[in-house]
Amino acid sequence: MPQFKNWLYLTQHGMFCRICRQHKPPIKKGPLKRAFIEVGILVFRKDYIERHISSEPHQYSVKHQVSLASGYSVMQAFEPTVIMEHEAVIGGFKCLYWLVKNEIAHHTNYPKLLSLAQLLGCDYFEKLKVDQRNNYQSHKIVDEMLEILAEIVESPILEEIRSSQAISLEVDETTDVSVNRQLDLHVRHLDKEGYVFNHFLDLVTLEDGKADSVVAAIKSVLQKKDLPVDRLYGLGTDGAAVMTGRLNGVAKQLTDSFPKLVSVACAAHRLALACKDASNAVRYMANFRNHLQELHLFFRNSANRSATLSAAATTLGLNDLKVKEVKDTRWLSQHLAVQNLQRNLPAVLAALAEEASTRKCPVAKGLYTFCATYRFVAALYLQADVLPHIAMLSKVFQRADVNFLHIKEQVPVTLVTLRRILEAGETQLPGTFLARLHQDLDNPGGLGAFNIAGEEERIRRGHGILERPREDILESNIESRFQHIEVLGAFSVLGPKAVTSNDVTNISMLQTLANKFIPGQDATVIQEWTSYKQHVLEGTFKVGKFSA
Repeated sequence: MPQFKNWLYLTQHGMFCRICRQHKPPIKKGPLKRAFIEVGILVFRKDYIERHISSEPHQYSVKHQVSLASGYSVMQAFEPTVIMEHEAVIGGFKCLYWLVKNEIAHHTNYPKLLSLAQLLGCDYFEKLKVDQRNNYQSHKIVDEMLEILAEIVESPILEEIRSSQAISLEVDETTDVSVNRQLDLHVRHLDKEGYVFNHFLDLVTLEDGKADSVVAAIKSVLQKKDLPVDRLYGLGTDGAAVMTGRLNGVAKQLTDSFPKLVSVACAAHRLALACKDASNAVRYMANFRNHLQELHLFFRNSANRSATLSAAATTLGLNDLKVKEVKDTRWLSQHLAVQNLQRNLPAVLAALAEEASTRKCPVAKGLYTFCATYRFVAALYLQADVLPHIAMLSKVFQRADVNFLHIKEQVPVTLVTLRRILEAGETQLPGTFLARLHQDLDNPGGLGAFNIAGEEERIRRGHGILERPREDILESNIESRFQHIEVLGAFSVLGPKAVTSNDVTNISMLQTLANKFIPGQDATVIQEWTSYKQHVLEGTFKVGKFSA
């Protein structure tokens, strides 16, 4: 067979393929006599030789022989396969990044997303399936891929933070689905052009919620990320006692370690906590708040009760009827709940009376007994007058461009307004809810249908519409919640409009900032500010240009 002489040779054991013996291709086991053996390929007939030529092992050997003859290496021969595997891994990372970016559960959805990609024609994902056990889809592999992605994303951000002239931290405690305590850390920093950026820094598991544990976790993250603690100037918290405690709170301990640090608790959250503490100081107001939540749950958990409430609202000509939920974590929730209930109180009382008389519901009877009283209606109207001012103050604090001076000025103004409502007593200003309280109670088409008598309550109590809390309850709670208010307000002196204000006030603010950040350099700061003032008034940065 001269056509096969280049690769076929004869021995005493039979004929063998020289190419296959040289390259030793992977061979599948089989029972046929023409199967491959360790020393080569045994061939008996011409049809066997033709089968051998078309077999995968022979084609494998010929391919490698051609590669060697043409000067290509074995690695170059494998290059198409390596490229396909590389593309598959890159594609897997892209799929995982998309899941994480869109806040979709990655452990459960990553394999499904890869399967969808294969159905859409991305065949190279087959390269990820090494065997039945190894397919790059296990939870461990996904976690390792996430760590790689996080490192790639985090590295340039950390470099920017390290080169920043000033950084601050925002910390808050939370829990995961297993109710394990965690500390969420964010960092704010200035870039070279003075723009402020906010980035997620880390999520740390805490052994407990004590201040010492939180401080240790924060310092550990700062050290691990190699952040410049000498340029750490701010700390933002939610105002919880463990964060803002004056003796051993997180802010106190960090300020002792980093003297230039200014602790700022969320103003809106502090306001909500101060109002809650003031409400709890008056027993009936705390009870009132609990009954608001019970009203919400009573109607929310039953379609029949909701239908009864809607029917009562239709009869009375009311609309947009819904008993709102009250939650401490929602800053304006009680304001919305009181506002809605005050508007729809006749319908709510009618629905409770219907449930108590028709369905003999003890819960409805208890709620009706509590709500169909002069004391409850008066407390509701009082809060309908007070809470809008608190809500307005909270919205000021929630603005993205809030000025630090607003915190210092708006709180006292709101307190004066609330004090006037308290001092007015029974002679409230026209247009307020308390001023029309008795008129609504006598209205037969509204609350008058429920025979709510006020005189009996007034005689029993012996004074006023409601139990008057001490005037300093709200003030003392706000003062305890708002720390460093003088330092925060002093930052307003650095704004362009401050140059037109009284110099005595401005110098006082400058001294407050200097004593906090650069003690002993008051004179230098005042001299620099005086030069800055002239530039703003007469130079390129004239105030009129800002106002235009």
